[in-house]
Amino acid sequence: MADFWIIPESVVAEVERKRSIGQYIAELEISSKTSQESIDEINPHVAAWDLGQGESEVLSLALQKGVGAKVVLDDLQARKCAKLFDIGLIGSVGLLVMAKRLGVIDAVKPEINKLREVGLRVDPDFLATIYQKISE
Repeated sequence: MADFWIIPESVVAEVERKRSIGQYIAELEISSKTSQESIDEINPHVAAWDLGQGESEVLSLALQKGVGAKVVLDDLQARKCAKLFDIGLIGSVGLLVMAKRLGVIDAVKPEINKLREVGLRVDPDFLATIYQKISE
C-alpha cells in the first residue's frame, strides 16, 4: 500500500480517546515505516476551511511534504479541501478495498463494521455498491 506513513499527533490523540492505536501502528509497521509527527502551525489556507484539528494537520503535513504526498480522509469537507490543493487522497473504505486486493485482509465488511462502531459514517448505498463490486 504505502512504504511510509506519517501519522499526525492530533490524529493519534483523537483515536486514542476511543480506542488504543498502538496495536494498529504495530501491525502497520510490519510492512511499512511509520512516523508520528506534530505540526507547529496549520497551513493558513487549510485553516480557512475550519476543519477539525486532525484533518487540518493531515492536510498541512501533506502540503509541507509536497508532490507525491497522499492522505487518508473520510470527512467530506476535508476531502474537498484536499482536491482543491491537488493532494492525492483515499478514504477508509478505499483503503480497505485496496488491502483486500493486496491480500492484507480477507474481507472488507467486518473491518467497515469495526470502523462504524467507533464512529465512521458511511452512506449505506455507497457501501452496498462497494460490497457488490468486491463480491461481499
